[in-house]
Amino acid sequence: MIDLHCHILPKVDDGSESMDETIAILKKAKKSGFQTICFTPHYAGPNYVNTKEQNYQIVKQVENKLKEENISMNLLLGNEVFIQEEMESLLENGTIATLADSSYILIEIPMYQEVPQIVVQKMLEGVRQKGFKIVIAHPERYLYIQKNPNILTEYFGEDVIFQGNYASILGIYGKGAQKTIKKLLKNKLIHYLSTDTHYAIKCFYDEMELIQKKLLKVIDKEYFERLTKINPQLIIENKEVIK
Repeated sequence: MIDLHCHILPKVDDGSESMDETIAILKKAKKSGFQTICFTPHYAGPNYVNTKEQNYQIVKQVENKLKEENISMNLLLGNEVFIQEEMESLLENGTIATLADSSYILIEIPMYQEVPQIVVQKMLEGVRQKGFKIVIAHPERYLYIQKNPNILTEYFGEDVIFQGNYASILGIYGKGAQKTIKKLLKNKLIHYLSTDTHYAIKCFYDEMELIQKKLLKVIDKEYFERLTKINPQLIIENKEVIK
């Protein structure tokens, strides 16, 4: 499987706090069936403002550590960018990273405070006009989407990709997110799934067997393959995802 959203690059955001913790998490990831990991550290000022180049240097350190331990994994880099007016310039000057150097950019919206739809779409459209494709992180976690999942495509626009969190199906983020992810999955509005893993303790990679069982009660195997392997690979290859 392929994970295109996690916070396990060491000491860059609110995730992994050390190289040792990162390696421990990656071992769990590989054991649970993930061979490709795209680190997506937060980019959200003023606390999380590491540049793409700074993060890339840390990725190389992780790669070297894996080689020392004779662990083979494909490591990629992206960002989870908090929505902001500066996104266009940050992308153009190379400050923030798209997913695996593709044209897809992972964007997070405020979870509890609803930003006016016209403001969100204006900022997203500005990024889109520069040739980038929008991926909205974990829409099931936004309270205003939980209240009315039917507004999802209207609120964000038609040409948006939606990434759901695996652990939402377990109720990790509350009953609202659990109920919402089920509804979005049943309506095939989620385009791929990721772990959004942060820590070695309560690591979501440890829960993948249970998560898969829960998901296959909601969706069929064909859609499961699309969410976990096919669409993530298409993003890495910078191709159009299957909708």
